[in-house]
Amino acid sequence: MTSFNSRIICVFLAILFVGESALGQNDVLPYPLLTGETSKIFTVKANGLTIPVSSYKGIHYARFGQNGKAKLEIGFQQAGEVRVSPQHAFASAKDGIRLELEKPGYYVLSVGENEKLFVLADLPDVFTAQEKKDLVSVRTFNVDGSGKTLSTKEIQRAIDETSANGKILFFDAGVYKTGTLTIGSNARIYFSEGCLIDGSYDTSHYIVDKGFKEANKLRDGKAFSDNGQHMTYSRLILVEDAANVKIWGKGIINGNGAEVRNTGKPANLIRIRNSRNVLIEGVCSFDPAAWNTHILYSDSVTIRHVKLINDLNVPNTDGFDPDASSHVRIQDCFAFCSDDNVAIKTSNNSNLLRDCHDIKVEGCVFLTKKSALKVGTETKATVMRDIIFQNNYIVMADRGLVLYCYDGARFENVQFLNNYFEKGFADFEKKAIHFSIKERSGKGVIRDVLVKDCYFSSDFHSAIAINGLSKGHEVEGLVFENICLLGKKVTTVSGLNIQQNEFVGRIELKK
Repeated sequence: MTSFNSRIICVFLAILFVGESALGQNDVLPYPLLTGETSKIFTVKANGLTIPVSSYKGIHYARFGQNGKAKLEIGFQQAGEVRVSPQHAFASAKDGIRLELEKPGYYVLSVGENEKLFVLADLPDVFTAQEKKDLVSVRTFNVDGSGKTLSTKEIQRAIDETSANGKILFFDAGVYKTGTLTIGSNARIYFSEGCLIDGSYDTSHYIVDKGFKEANKLRDGKAFSDNGQHMTYSRLILVEDAANVKIWGKGIINGNGAEVRNTGKPANLIRIRNSRNVLIEGVCSFDPAAWNTHILYSDSVTIRHVKLINDLNVPNTDGFDPDASSHVRIQDCFAFCSDDNVAIKTSNNSNLLRDCHDIKVEGCVFLTKKSALKVGTETKATVMRDIIFQNNYIVMADRGLVLYCYDGARFENVQFLNNYFEKGFADFEKKAIHFSIKERSGKGVIRDVLVKDCYFSSDFHSAIAINGLSKGHEVEGLVFENICLLGKKVTTVSGLNIQQNEFVGRIELKK
């Protein structure tokens, strides 16, 4: 699998033992701790500078800007085998290791089975001369930056006025308590590294779509559904009926998902709906009460260098959900999710339904206790085609490559290229590949699927399961090329060890 190393891993990372001195120029910028508490397990220094480490929702993370090389000293108060992902690098150490990063990137340091540190290093942002002239501080709109006062109205006014005037709304360091914010055309919003957008705990602060009833999971449990069509009609950030939107920076958007969900509110963190030419770049998107980023009925949407950290104990917290959308790019992102990392859908949420095509997910680092790279489960359009998952590193997942066609769509030209799967989550299905057609609200077809240059470790012991539905609703036209299962290269079709039913046809293995 040398092609994976050459394509996705652009940095050199060496494991050194504690005792060598940190060398090099201070080309790093520590970002402040904004969520959780200071970690009692991990410490991090980069080029001699202390990097704050947060203990948050059962994990630990460190954020910093990196311009040039960075020599990291990572200490930990935990014994056990040390694993660094996505470099397949292993070391044994009692209390610390050192890493050398030539470029920014996202890494997971695991110590034993339970403790994980996410190292999130980004290239610092640089404004052009014109952008500097366009910057307007959100504080000029009488917005409270202490987090003590709800500032939804003031922030909304700031968004509306700067968008109309061609300015960039700049969020200085601070905590901004808010309910639903709606973002329209021509908005440019920058969240600085010290900025925390803090979602309100109060469900009345989340706007529900007109004409729809939000099912409260606690008080109206029978009406609640985890089907994407009905699950939620509210969110913290809504980009709606908009064109030419840019949201970027290194700040954190926190949905406080556990608290909001405990009140019965399954709000999304971000929804992009009926919009085009939208870019979200660099921000940290934390702790939704349901799907993190829902891209609905939209075109030309790019999500780049975004970091998602969801709560493993909150259900339905997918990472990225392109839904009835086309020309979508999810690039070089990091996602830690309770549910699917990526699930491409056509759900008919908000009564918005159409075919989708041209969706690409590439260069990402993912962890999940469910499916990593998925099309489905909601598939209510006619055609879902031209979908590519490429050069992604999956640190942890229960299922790897997943096609669930349950509502009658036709899947065409789906490609899984050069994806690496390191570790299975706990002891559930641990399937490398799962393709399935079922009849829930229609009968579908899966055809022309390419799985090439993909590696699955020995953790994925259930290997491959593929099942069609009936005659005329088969899974067919599957091509496998340069595949490693259980850590070993497959050389024959029988070596794929596919568990399948009679409605699967035309499987080819290319060596």
